[in-house]
Amino acid sequence: MPTIIHWIHLIAAVFSVGGLAFILFVVIPSLKVLDPEDRELISRRIMYRFLWLNLAATFLLFVSGLYGIRQFYWEVAWGWSWVLLTVKIVLALIVFIISLALTLRIKILDRIRAQQQTWLTIALGLGMAIIFIAAYLRRG
Repeated sequence: MPTIIHWIHLIAAVFSVGGLAFILFVVIPSLKVLDPEDRELISRRIMYRFLWLNLAATFLLFVSGLYGIRQFYWEVAWGWSWVLLTVKIVLALIVFIISLALTLRIKILDRIRAQQQTWLTIALGLGMAIIFIAAYLRRG
């Protein structure tokens, strides 16, 4: 069972971080050739679909992450691994919040969406840092 849960966790992380990279490096540059109306329509539809992918991935990451904490860290004394795990969780929450801010169509978030490329770059960088921390923790 732990292998399946770990696999689910990895696949959800790949979908989430990979989706950010795909939007940043493929979708946004491709949309620049369209006229503004089409760009807005297609961008809105892509981000709506990404919202559901990201919500599903976040749910799977949360559930499998709780299982992983219980399985591998619960009885480990507070130390470096718990510090890194805490940092990983906080960074993951920030990435989730950025993703939500970019995909939810709420008026107050228009300023964030106006700087979509910057926020996607930040989220992708944090996502890669999370993967690095996870790889380091698995070695220990």
